[in-house]
Amino acid sequence: MNTNKKYHEINHYKDSSFPVEIYQVNRYGMLPTGRWLRDYHWHDELQFTFVTNGSITIQVGNKQYCLQKGEGIYISSGLIHAVIEMSDDGTYSSLNFPWRILSFFPGSRMEQDFVLPYATKGKLSAVLLKSDLPWQQEILSQLFKLDYLFATHKLKRNEYSICVILVDLWKTLIEHASSELEYSPINFTRQQRLQDMLTYIYENYSEDIKLKEIAATAYISTGECCRIFRNYLQTTPHAFLKQYRIQKSLEYLHSGYSVSETAKAVGYHQTSNFISTFKQIMGCTPAKYYRQK
Repeated sequence: MNTNKKYHEINHYKDSSFPVEIYQVNRYGMLPTGRWLRDYHWHDELQFTFVTNGSITIQVGNKQYCLQKGEGIYISSGLIHAVIEMSDDGTYSSLNFPWRILSFFPGSRMEQDFVLPYATKGKLSAVLLKSDLPWQQEILSQLFKLDYLFATHKLKRNEYSICVILVDLWKTLIEHASSELEYSPINFTRQQRLQDMLTYIYENYSEDIKLKEIAATAYISTGECCRIFRNYLQTTPHAFLKQYRIQKSLEYLHSGYSVSETAKAVGYHQTSNFISTFKQIMGCTPAKYYRQK
């Protein structure tokens, strides 16, 4: 199954000749528009996420990382991830860029020895960045410098300097992280299967989805399907589908759909079941949520 669809995130840069972007996020949304809270996704770009205020919890693969203000994390290409919790005052920024920027030119020695093994072949997956180690503080300082340039719209005529910073922080990361951190191999087969199953849920959440149908998209048994969900997302396929339907229902409510129209749009045949599930997850009824917003 082709997972290169809407939740295999394709970043659309303002300037295709300078494919670097920083997403700035709070509890109410993000700029530019992208994948937000509890929005499991993956993309080809490398990502550095760093907290500018409060705290967040981000899940990468089957691990969760709690980040405080001033801390960050590196996420390798193709890994499933999502920010799953954020404090009320939480804000963070995510820097995305294609690993090819670091290669100087296609097929270079730099690409073969210093980029591909770490960016796409599992030598590094996720690296937590805190200020207590000098090399991590150096990377964080560079990330906050880039964040300032993007926030103040000072990109023009700074593109070359920004790329130099990216290469410099990458050099620091692979020099230290590859030798000082424990290597945890990525199970690419299981991750690909999870991507297939998530894509099926994302595209068919409004239908009456069965467990065997979710498993069939990855050509595995229902038992293996449940094991993968438990291992990576700490939940069951059914619970994930229920959570995702309620998450999608917020978009419909914000768009002016009635409660009954929203229930039908996200796969509930009975409005009462939708209201009950919504209240269980969101802590209030859909009508009250809409009035509060």
